[in-house]
Amino acid sequence: MSQRIGNVFVISVEPTAKCELCGKVEELRPYGPNGERICFDCGMQDEATTNVQFAKAVNGVRDFTAN
Repeated sequence: MSQRIGNVFVISVEPTAKCELCGKVEELRPYGPNGERICFDCGMQDEATTNVQFAKAVNGVRDFTAN
């Protein structure tokens, strides 16, 4: 699991699972519009939202609900 340790955000390999948007089985991240765990391809379809959700993770925000 990726996590913030002090002032460092450590990105770790995640186990594969079913993407909550497209159903593809791949490594997922919680960067979907409402915090869904999504694959890279789905993340790249809406880069702006993915970037917002990633920034929330990097800054230690635990609630991945999009604003």
